[in-house]
Amino acid sequence: MEQKGPDSTVTKSTFSLGTVTDLYRFIWRNSSRLQLITCAVALLTLPLTLAPIELQRRIIDDAIASKDVELLTLLAGIYVVVILLQQGVKFSYNVLRGRISEHLNRTMRNRIIAGAGEDGSDVEDGATVSMLTSEVEPVGGFGGDSYAQIVTEAGVLLTIFAYMFYTEFWLAMVALIAFIPQALATPLVQDRINEQSAARIKEIRAVGSDVLDAKNGSEAKRKSARGRIKRIFNIRLLIFKLKFGLKALLNFLDHTADLIVLGVGGFMVIQGQTEIGVVVAFLSGLDRLRSPWRTLISYFRVLSDAQLRFGLMRQKMNIFGGKAGWKAKV
Repeated sequence: MEQKGPDSTVTKSTFSLGTVTDLYRFIWRNSSRLQLITCAVALLTLPLTLAPIELQRRIIDDAIASKDVELLTLLAGIYVVVILLQQGVKFSYNVLRGRISEHLNRTMRNRIIAGAGEDGSDVEDGATVSMLTSEVEPVGGFGGDSYAQIVTEAGVLLTIFAYMFYTEFWLAMVALIAFIPQALATPLVQDRINEQSAARIKEIRAVGSDVLDAKNGSEAKRKSARGRIKRIFNIRLLIFKLKFGLKALLNFLDHTADLIVLGVGGFMVIQGQTEIGVVVAFLSGLDRLRSPWRTLISYFRVLSDAQLRFGLMRQKMNIFGGKAGWKAKV
């Protein structure tokens, strides 16, 4: 879908595979070493995420059911060690992500400043300021997550689902089916949000230029700036409605998944087809699935927004491709 921007040019605001490829290439070229280290740390989170689920099941079914205090103490001690290791690995992972993001922000800002000073540059001052302040950081922020988050969250998701299928196949199928509506709804709503985000970015760039012209005494530009500010306000409100409407829908579907697992799992326990510890483990598994699942949904939203902003910056100032596809030291 295409949409007319405020400067009467046509802007492609939907998800673009070509721009995404260029975005990933730019991120990798400027942070590959740190990306590899971060992905390696991310892999350590997979066994540390699965271990608490299995420990909970064993505490309930083995230690508590058999009233074995010694086993209960041992399993609880192992649980504490696992949680401490988990938090230590997550701390290292988050610090590495933050470093990549800030490095990419610095890289892009330096190139924008250099590009704005080149002879023959026709980029308006307002657009340059907008790119430096509000458009760079979403792209850099995504850069910190671009590779490692896929490894972490997709790996956790697959690991937990594999465990659930191994433990109780049909109950796992029920849990899997409950996530399908969320996977279908998210891209549809995000595409609409992208359209509005593209229009908003163009308005913000234009209002910056209008304000600079208004300082030189142009009343027409002052009036134009006020009109653009009103449009930015209305666009932002629509984005809020779409964003929080999607969040409400996903929360409803989450609770529905819990209810289905409780209902089906409870019936299986009553029929003697499974144990109560399995149902508890599945509810715990669903709870842990929500974090990587929501993160992957958020990843798609952030990727979609980042490729939009990256494409608009590159369209306005060709600084991230061709000869300018330079490599900065990490």
